[in-house]
Amino acid sequence: MTEFAEARKVAALLAAVAEPTRLRVLWQLAKGPEHVGNLAELVKIKMVNMSHHLGVMRQAGVLEDEKDGRRVIYRLRPDIFTPGTTPDVLGVLMLGSFRVVLRAKPEAPPVSPTAAVAKTRRKTAKK
Repeated sequence: MTEFAEARKVAALLAAVAEPTRLRVLWQLAKGPEHVGNLAELVKIKMVNMSHHLGVMRQAGVLEDEKDGRRVIYRLRPDIFTPGTTPDVLGVLMLGSFRVVLRAKPEAPPVSPTAAVAKTRRKTAKK
């Protein structure tokens, strides 16, 4: 693959994960496979929004899915994700020549402060 083609592939992978909700999903999936409904509950977003985020990451090649009856189970692709070997690291995502380390914490990374501020502004504007 040419250098430009490789750069485009890596840019697509980074774009697929570089969003606050998707980072929280990745953090959850680093702990193990989950179905869509459970992920939506864990990340505290609507199921339709969760399906969108999962679709973006699946199309970019970060996730794989499998049907379990009526449920769809998502997991991080094993060629991209390596589970952590120390208690402080959940795992590492290899996105081309970039490495994303998912740290082990008691709870998911917080929602971005800018998203919270935007939500507050919309509520204030409606009043």
